[in-house]
Amino acid sequence: MRSAIAFISGLVAALALAACGQPTEPDSAATSSEAPAPATVAITSFSVEQGAAANEYLLHWVTDAPDAPVRLEVSGDPDFTEDVMVIAQDITTDSYRWTAPPPPRRQYFSVVPASGDAVRGAVRLLPLEGGRNFRDLGGYATEDGRSVRWGRVFRSGVMTNLTDGDYAYLASLGIATICDYRSEEERHEEPTRWAAGQVDYVTFPDPATPAGSLFLGALRDPDVTPERVADAMTASYAQLAQDHASAFGTMFDRLAAGEIPLAFNCSAGKDRAGISAALLLTALGVPRATVVADYALSEQLVDYVAEFRGGADDEPAEEGGAYAFLAALPLEILSPLMRSDPRYIEHALSWMDEEYGGVMNFIREELAVTDAELSAIRAALLE
Repeated sequence: MRSAIAFISGLVAALALAACGQPTEPDSAATSSEAPAPATVAITSFSVEQGAAANEYLLHWVTDAPDAPVRLEVSGDPDFTEDVMVIAQDITTDSYRWTAPPPPRRQYFSVVPASGDAVRGAVRLLPLEGGRNFRDLGGYATEDGRSVRWGRVFRSGVMTNLTDGDYAYLASLGIATICDYRSEEERHEEPTRWAAGQVDYVTFPDPATPAGSLFLGALRDPDVTPERVADAMTASYAQLAQDHASAFGTMFDRLAAGEIPLAFNCSAGKDRAGISAALLLTALGVPRATVVADYALSEQLVDYVAEFRGGADDEPAEEGGAYAFLAALPLEILSPLMRSDPRYIEHALSWMDEEYGGVMNFIREELAVTDAELSAIRAALLE
């Protein structure tokens, strides 16, 4: 009996002590003074659009956490190592409109979540008064999760109509090298008068058998049809890649040597420049679908029919030049020549797959680009 009474008394005493707040074994999770770490927010997409004026921008972004606050920054330096300005703080919407102070210049933007990695972006097409398809190859994602750095490589068409204002805008890019893929005649007719700082202007000998003869022959056929012109354009792309392999290889050599930023151009900025861009983006590990989309973007950015007919209007009729010949063609015959049809570049890439076992083998064998050069280029152009 005594032992039962003692047990009951002890139990009552223990309950009484607990009720009076006597310490018990602490719950570490409940009593910890440390705040939980903020959840990491990922920026899943970020785009920058040009407004009506050269200094107006519209930023769009998507996060994996709706309404997550972000900070928006801008800089004239694509690396954001200097000249960085915060333009908005704790923004919980998915877009923001910003007007830059004058004068117009190249602007790079960064969207920064409270916890997570920043993502950078810029307008792809440079807002130039006299430019033709002058655009940045930055921002494309690679298959290994990296992205192409902004402000390193630019592709363009003819530069002869760049204005003083354009050159003032371009001066801040620090372009070190220009590779001009045009023929000697093209350079003579529409010369580049670069005035945006010192640059190494690289030109190349004319190819022995220009690919243009393929589609020009189709255009002169009295029984020509739009389909035949499109087929000739498609076939010419493999020839273009062969004709300009040495020039494209030189572009790779210059990049590997650190001659960056670099720009390359042809006349329209879509054919020779388009193949060059496709080769470079492939070498950087950009997926083929993206490579093709970059190629196809040209005709969305430039009205090539209007461009070439405008050139014909400026050319004396008695000279009977190429512009006048093209402008005299019916629109339905001219249109395939002016297009950036995805099948054109897809044909060239597929031809490399079939003939060389892949685009990278074409780059190594025909462009003579070494693995060491490829490593140097990727280190310089990827982040």
